[in-house]
Amino acid sequence: MPISDTEAVKAAKRVLKQQTEPMKLKTLAKAVIEKVDNGTDSSVKEVQAWIQKSEKFVVNDKKIVSLKRKRSEYPKDSQEKCEKASKQPKGETSQKSSNTGSAVLLQDVSSVADWRKQNKIVVMHTKDDEQGKEQTALLVKAKMYFPYTSFEHPDCVASIVAPLLEQCVSVNKFKAPSPIQAQSWPILTQPSDSTGRKRDIVGIAETGSGKTLAFSLPILSAMSETKVSGRRLPRLLVLSPTRELAMQSDQVLQEFGEVVGLKSLVVYGGVPKPTQTSVLKKGYVDCIVATPGRLKDLIHEGSCDLSAVDFLVLDEADRMLDMGFEEDVREIISYCKSKDEGRQTAMFSATWPAAIQNIALEYMVEPVRVYVGFESIVGSNGDNAVDDSLSANKRVTQTVEVIEDRQREARLQQILEKVHGKRNNRVLIFALYKKETERLENALRRQGWNCCSIHGNKTQAARTAALAEFKDGTCPLLVATDVAARGLDIPNVEAVINYTFPLTIEDYVHRIGRTGRAGKHGVSYTFFQPTDKSHAGELQQVMKQAGQEVPEELLKFGSTIKKKEHKLYGNFGPKDTSTMKKATRIVFD
Repeated sequence: MPISDTEAVKAAKRVLKQQTEPMKLKTLAKAVIEKVDNGTDSSVKEVQAWIQKSEKFVVNDKKIVSLKRKRSEYPKDSQEKCEKASKQPKGETSQKSSNTGSAVLLQDVSSVADWRKQNKIVVMHTKDDEQGKEQTALLVKAKMYFPYTSFEHPDCVASIVAPLLEQCVSVNKFKAPSPIQAQSWPILTQPSDSTGRKRDIVGIAETGSGKTLAFSLPILSAMSETKVSGRRLPRLLVLSPTRELAMQSDQVLQEFGEVVGLKSLVVYGGVPKPTQTSVLKKGYVDCIVATPGRLKDLIHEGSCDLSAVDFLVLDEADRMLDMGFEEDVREIISYCKSKDEGRQTAMFSATWPAAIQNIALEYMVEPVRVYVGFESIVGSNGDNAVDDSLSANKRVTQTVEVIEDRQREARLQQILEKVHGKRNNRVLIFALYKKETERLENALRRQGWNCCSIHGNKTQAARTAALAEFKDGTCPLLVATDVAARGLDIPNVEAVINYTFPLTIEDYVHRIGRTGRAGKHGVSYTFFQPTDKSHAGELQQVMKQAGQEVPEELLKFGSTIKKKEHKLYGNFGPKDTSTMKKATRIVFD
């Protein structure tokens, strides 16, 4: 016997009377089916329809439902917050403010457009055209996805559970969501269509802008509403390119997951497997943050089951999808729920190369792209577009010196005396290779500098200890390879020195982004050798877009930007690769 509409309504009333927060319609329907539990196979859509037809409930645009009852019976906490926010006049600034701007409750189209323009935010929607052969980017109208610029915004209160907002405001003392958070939260929480499917998202914002919480809060909120007790499989997977970034993301998920009863586990190489394996086999993990190599090992040995993953996040997505990681990432994603099964996918980074964009679309369904710090432009055909060329943090003063190899060490000493003279402020030095990092650390120590290092030849315990000493100021001078270039939130780094120029311009942007974080200003010094001349044009473009003065010595190398080579065929690859088949591996028995 299927559930009758009367049974569904009665069960829904019982569920809602036990809630202290408004509940999403789809979540309520699932709870009704579980509560009645009469062995039927009634669909969630059927139960949703019965609830919507009943006059016992209130259903609004956001699919948030509540039981009709007297004024005094409404849950106080969430209702008071909504009322306080909704009574505020349009455009009026809240008393709380942020380093990134005022916490304004945006309630009309014009104020949203002005806010986006002020914060240089462009929101675009990618969807298939009528033939389904090409991907077309369309600017999203301002009336869609109103940003949650205040923690007291009515939609923010309705979409994100109260304990998580309380953790932001009362514990962490956040004054307002950052721009990337304010614009990402409505996209990740609001249904994209009548089926209730949530939107996929690509978020591109400068380093230090709060991207981790941009995806963490909406996902943890959704997971908390359908929390599973007892043994369970992970429902959130966050993939990170480095161990340090994975550990950092896990700290955020542990802090905020704890307040809603969700458990997180970080998985990375360089440490013994048994500890990670035993935790996974117990079946009490809701979120996994992992580097690809170790996660693949655990999957292959049967310790990790990703079949229940509803939420997939690629942190530093461009690095995760480049040639070094792409094959591993493809395999790992194949073990998760497919995008056709309703998996929600989020990709966040500070850089978004064109070569990565088409690959990313393979894992997503009509994603919304959010650019923070970019200008909206008008193309030659009159269509709106976005200037998504590489952009560095404008609060970092960039100094580039063209220098010969043998002159670098003496010049490094001069710069350190200038920016690290008191030897108590944090300075980060980047080298390119592991051996170079070791040599540079030893040389600085011989010269009397108190320094430590992070690179691939060190054990994970030594890398973690070095990073901890750098963060707490015990050892304020850190020499590192690019494992420390992406995503690491190290507070109050005053200067970054690029002793060796990186292999890609994207890594340069990430390196200098270790300073000037959270609204502060910083400086960077970069040694540019004649052997780096192939990067001269790209570096000039990045500096100009950030409003920096380009030195004459760098301009002498020319401003030509070398075209990216095809990953498989180098310079001999076809000019249009969109219709080209990918190479396949042939295995002979």
